[in-house]
Amino acid sequence: MVALLARASGATSYYRLALHAGDQVRLEAVRSGRVTPLGTASHPVTVGAWHTLRIEVAGTVIRGWVDGVPVGSGTGTLTATGRIGVQTGHATARFDDVLVTRGGPAPTSAPPTPGGTPTGGSPTATPSVTPPSASPTPTPTDTGPAQRSSVVDPDGSGDFTSVQAAVDAVPTGNASRYTITIRPGTYRETVTVPAGKPYVSFVGSTGDPRDVVIVYDNASGTPKPGGGTYGTSGSASVTIDGNDFTARHLTFANDFDEAAHDYAAEQAVAVLTRADRLVFDDVRFLGNQDTLYHNSASVDAVGRAYFRDCYVEGDVDFIFGRGTGVFDGCEIRSLDRGSTGNNGYVTAASTMIGNPYGLLFTGCVLTTDAAAAQTVHLGRPWHPGGDVNAIGQVVFRDSVLGAHVKDSPWTDMSGFSWRDARFAEYRNSGPGSTVTADRPQLTDEQAPTYTPQRYLAGVDGWNPIP
Repeated sequence: MVALLARASGATSYYRLALHAGDQVRLEAVRSGRVTPLGTASHPVTVGAWHTLRIEVAGTVIRGWVDGVPVGSGTGTLTATGRIGVQTGHATARFDDVLVTRGGPAPTSAPPTPGGTPTGGSPTATPSVTPPSASPTPTPTDTGPAQRSSVVDPDGSGDFTSVQAAVDAVPTGNASRYTITIRPGTYRETVTVPAGKPYVSFVGSTGDPRDVVIVYDNASGTPKPGGGTYGTSGSASVTIDGNDFTARHLTFANDFDEAAHDYAAEQAVAVLTRADRLVFDDVRFLGNQDTLYHNSASVDAVGRAYFRDCYVEGDVDFIFGRGTGVFDGCEIRSLDRGSTGNNGYVTAASTMIGNPYGLLFTGCVLTTDAAAAQTVHLGRPWHPGGDVNAIGQVVFRDSVLGAHVKDSPWTDMSGFSWRDARFAEYRNSGPGSTVTADRPQLTDEQAPTYTPQRYLAGVDGWNPIP
């Protein structure tokens, strides 16, 4: 995303004209971080080319153009004055020929070439967009006129009415970004992005993750039509096997009703990841036990994922697996199981011993819907099948911990001691952050080794952090 900002009164309130993947241009009002669409248009956005953006604010009326084409207009209630600026997300851009004027006619000419003078503007900028540089796979190229995007709409006005149908239409061996825009609705289906379809993006069309929900209700113990049960992995509402997947502004959920079923195995996964270089931005993950199964393709493979401004809820081991994951500025919410002593565990990492990086929570806030104080563990070490080489690695740092977090927040699992795992904290705050003998702390000298960049870099230098 590359955007021009106007009337910015802070980091979370402004008007924005943004170029998005999939040839989408959006005029939006952002108020306290909440995005309100004012207008959208489909317009070719060419990587490496110059585009002219113009945003005009007159009183409460906001208008936008890209390359002289109107994007839309709307009314807003932000401050009457503010700063202008530029913004990028998961992309880099160069801005040239920036012009700010008071009023002026709407642009009618084609975009100027670099070094030229834009036609009018209030403000106007000409950005050249380049993709992120940290990916080991070949630079995606569009080799022909094949469709690079599609729209899912439950009422039939898009290209597809189900998310899986849109995924099925992505060419196998896809080598460039393919954006699936999903319009508001509840999509009750299971979805799998296969390993042979990398570079797929799911984008909620409204910018509000509550408007688009992909949900199903299988549990580990749910009987399969052909016999047997689904098991933990098979219970996932959404499975991501394709590398370089991204998701923004939507909700993944598993709404299995524990009270209505008498299953011995109640694990119910909302999302299972078994791929590398994944980005989840402003995404909600809803479930109870085993909500987010962050894994990798095999015990010898590293599966990295960056979770930014996300919301994850559950009760038992609801963030688990051997994947490498960074949770940056997320809300991690423990649901109440009604216990006065044990309301669950946030993590159950099974990081392989050869991998120095498992799960990192930085700048997060740990909350609860009602769980009693001192009843939730930060985590326990999961050794799948008794694997002695699965030595969980988890760090909570610079985060706010609610009163529901135990003073002794780590605990044993299936006969394996938490003390043999790699658990630590650093500079946390809040009522649940009391430092005790049972809470290993990083030193100031160790802390620089445990940053989002270190966790995600791998051998290819991947860096999805804006």
